[in-house]
Amino acid sequence: MTKVYIFNPQNDLALATGGINYVAPPFAVRMAADLAVLPAFIAEPGSLLITDSDLDAEWLEHLNTTFGLDVHAVKRSNLRHLTHCQVMPWGWCLDMRRRLLKWGASSDSVPSKDSIYHLRGLSHRRVSILIHKRLADLMGRRLCPMPVELATPDEVMDFVHHYRNCYIKTPWSSSGRGIYHSIDGATPELEQWCRGSLRRQGSLLCEQALDKVMDFAVEFYCTDGKAIERGFSIFSTDSHSQYTCGDVAPREVLKSRITALYPQLDEVVEALTQAIDELVAPHYTGWMGVDMLLYNAESPRRNVSPFSLGLDPCVELNLRPTMGAITSMLGDSIIAQDVAASFAIEQRSSSGTPWPEHEAPVIENHRLTAGTLCLTPDIPTALYRAILTVQTP
Repeated sequence: MTKVYIFNPQNDLALATGGINYVAPPFAVRMAADLAVLPAFIAEPGSLLITDSDLDAEWLEHLNTTFGLDVHAVKRSNLRHLTHCQVMPWGWCLDMRRRLLKWGASSDSVPSKDSIYHLRGLSHRRVSILIHKRLADLMGRRLCPMPVELATPDEVMDFVHHYRNCYIKTPWSSSGRGIYHSIDGATPELEQWCRGSLRRQGSLLCEQALDKVMDFAVEFYCTDGKAIERGFSIFSTDSHSQYTCGDVAPREVLKSRITALYPQLDEVVEALTQAIDELVAPHYTGWMGVDMLLYNAESPRRNVSPFSLGLDPCVELNLRPTMGAITSMLGDSIIAQDVAASFAIEQRSSSGTPWPEHEAPVIENHRLTAGTLCLTPDIPTALYRAILTVQTP
């Protein structure tokens, strides 16, 4: 069965509304257009990628020739001619299903409305609490303080008053949006934000702030009711918890960097895989990522793990591909095996603003060995582009 990919980063925003007709903000529409080819780096050979841009189609063929990919463009108008295919968006929502059917996709290539309602429920942050609890059962110990779900402003303010340095998160959000980092206790601004968020989404997830040492994720692919671990990603975020860049290296290199700090990683991943098999995999097919966090657990108050570094095994669960899925695949397919690189999304304020300058890429034997490679086509009007930069020793 041919897989047909589409980049729709507005999915997470659409999930929060839950409606069938969603109007994405301009930045999400522009990002979807500028970065449309990104799913090519996680797509199976022989897959198709939905884009109406001739530049994207030409760029895909360039990537196929240069790096040995086998992913080809298909226009929306040609979806109606495809049979025996499975559409793989950057996450499901009702609006994505509606648009695909409007473009001519067959009903058996997309999930039913009921399935998407269920996937929306699985994308709720409360599922991270269920995973925490299941991991504690499977491993016989609690790895870190668990988040709590609260439904009233008074409950949230009591939590903030007790912990002061904490995070308050809306049930559906992504890339740092919908996350409030409280460091000043209960303020009028925070209370107003909480009331608005509770009115729109019904509850808030609250968790203690941890002394972060490393952000990383385990990338999975769910198929036939089972979760398969596909790699690891190590990434950085800004002060608003928004993704800034990710490390790119072969799978075993990234894993060794994590296990050097937390040797019990395999035990956690094994238990996590079982939890996903029980809670998620029977209802979902495709990429998913589980964000984790290593933190300093030396404080007696936080010493919930027998090791000097503690692990939050489920900061967030993403029922969709992530930038971490891309970086985990790039490490084994695009860069040379003896180099390390970094992945980032660059942004400029207008099409007249010049992009930052980088060293030209050096490609040998279908692998990037030095310099910076732009992973997306040179679109004159683009405000976003994805780059891969080889790190110098």
